[in-house]
Amino acid sequence: MHLLTCPIMKVNKLLSRVIAVVPTFHPGDETLARLSVLSEQVDHVIVVDDGSSPTADATLSVIESAGHELVRHADNRGIAAALNTGIRLALTQRADYVLTIDQDSLLPHGYVTACLDVFHGAASATRLGIVTVDSINGYPSIPPRRSPEGYGLVNEAIQSGFLMTAECLTECGLFDEQLFIDCVDTEFCLRIGEHGFRIAIAAGTNLEHELGEQVQFRPFGVPRRRDGVIETYEYHGPYRRYFIVRNNVDLWLRYARKRPRWVVSAVRRELTPSFKTIVSGPQRLRQLTATLAGGIDGLARRRGPMPARLKSRLQRC
Repeated sequence: MHLLTCPIMKVNKLLSRVIAVVPTFHPGDETLARLSVLSEQVDHVIVVDDGSSPTADATLSVIESAGHELVRHADNRGIAAALNTGIRLALTQRADYVLTIDQDSLLPHGYVTACLDVFHGAASATRLGIVTVDSINGYPSIPPRRSPEGYGLVNEAIQSGFLMTAECLTECGLFDEQLFIDCVDTEFCLRIGEHGFRIAIAAGTNLEHELGEQVQFRPFGVPRRRDGVIETYEYHGPYRRYFIVRNNVDLWLRYARKRPRWVVSAVRRELTPSFKTIVSGPQRLRQLTATLAGGIDGLARRRGPMPARLKSRLQRC
């Protein structure tokens, strides 16, 4: 049986049309290099710039002259909107699979082929909607379960590196633009799970991805040391902190009844970084303001971009 199905799988894989969608915001020279690596693995690349200022014009012109399709938003509409603009284009161009990748991510060589191997090796009953990376910056995922074929399955993953089927996108819808940024990928993963789709990892693949800034942990200005070395943690500025808190609270409320265990684990996961950011800083007062505002707006189910009044206040305090 295995010998008979192998040739069919190879033909299907060769016929698969993969289009990559890359949202950008003030891209630099490193983005050009990453796009070069990416273009070798896919049939077409769509770059969606989300409202960069004219200072990015030169870089975007080079991106377009390199043969990538460029779409520019007139203003900053958030990463979900940028992804959706590209995905809609990809689907109209008859993509069988859509790959989403951040401008600050570098895929390993052979990544798309590895993902397609997983898709074509899985039975239709497994119903894979996404195949994603196995590890990020060398930190491996720990799949809580496996498919009947032995593929590691995860409940959530960051969207950079998602290879998604057109079927999954058509049936489940696109990313939630009202979240703007942060938790966009989490919400999507939870939603496709409700539709019966699963997320598998491509074993052995690693994504190089720029995460938040690493800063020293100094509660109320006092450095905390471990083995004589000051501890560090991943830091996001007040602007991002607002969206992280607001959108997490929004999702907790959405899934409180449907997935209470996930909500409890998600709350625990978010408490520590929020606490560290508030007591350590940088910008402790702004972080506290952003956290409180995000919590209140999350409870009130306010969505979309940050309110202008709050943005102004965060700049003043």
